[in-house]
Amino acid sequence: MMRIIDCFGPPAARGHAHGESLRAEIAESLSRWEEATRSATGISDFDAYCARFLEETDCLAHAAQVVPDLHTELAAIAEGAGQPFARIAAYNLMDEQWWYDTADTAPPGCSLVAVPTASGHVLAQNMDLPAHMAGSQVALRLGGPDMPQVLALSSAGLIGLLGLNGAGLGIGVNTLLMLHHDRGGLPVAFALRHALAARSREEAAQRLRGAHHASGQHYALVTRDGFTSLECSAGGCAPFETGAPLLHTNHPLASRDIDANAQTRLEAAGFNASSHRRLDWLRDHADQLTGAAEVQALFDDADAPLCMRAQTNGGSATFASVVIELTEAPAIRLRQGIAGGAEWQEIPFVQA
Repeated sequence: MMRIIDCFGPPAARGHAHGESLRAEIAESLSRWEEATRSATGISDFDAYCARFLEETDCLAHAAQVVPDLHTELAAIAEGAGQPFARIAAYNLMDEQWWYDTADTAPPGCSLVAVPTASGHVLAQNMDLPAHMAGSQVALRLGGPDMPQVLALSSAGLIGLLGLNGAGLGIGVNTLLMLHHDRGGLPVAFALRHALAARSREEAAQRLRGAHHASGQHYALVTRDGFTSLECSAGGCAPFETGAPLLHTNHPLASRDIDANAQTRLEAAGFNASSHRRLDWLRDHADQLTGAAEVQALFDDADAPLCMRAQTNGGSATFASVVIELTEAPAIRLRQGIAGGAEWQEIPFVQA
């Protein structure tokens, strides 16, 4: 079962709880990430690489200015885990590392749906990440005086990947690496957590529209009464206005802020073809998506093209799947790994 880590209190307390509770897991995650980065880039001095990554991008400095609470939480994770801050910080710039290194291998992808039901909406997706992250899955239960309670899927040491908050807002994501990036923008992990701290879908959308984004990313903001789909990049946030259901993979459906060089690289790596293939499959099966059970069954299909395996997807694999029910009593279920590899696990809110 996926570990649930309670991180409550002000930002520093949340970070310390995360780092101290997962000290061994964070050390293992960073070691595997270091090995993968060395293999992909040929670097010899990993700490120098992390320092250079942070120096050559102003992403972390920008985050410290606009979301100081999350920067404080991040520093406390490093302190609690007994890890150098530069390593933890660079690890949390996961989406940014994908364009910083510009490796020739195909980056990960995610497939997402948001569906109206009789009692609200369902948001579900696969989170597909580099295979070296397998085994690091955790659920963070976060809360404090500055935020509603948040239930977030994460990897040991990361501030969060997606989630649900106590105000009834669920957020899912898809990387859009062909959109323009900005070395001085707000990193994806920080934008995601900043939006999850909002107390309404409208406030979350405002927070994302007001951010200066470092990386191309689709954010699906879903509540009981509807959803907002935003494709964000260095050029701003483009709304994807679509009827229900919302279906999204890893190519833009609204934004025109395309980086031609990145587009060419992703095309050559087979990333774009994979994204279109998965979206076409979702469209072909959209009429089956009538409720939470049917949505979960879609992501339980191990033979569907949504389920990524490292050996056939350039080193990327399904890290976890999530189903979030946005009803009168919002709930989130997580399953680590590929379809059929583990049981679904509901992560409850802490009752006051």
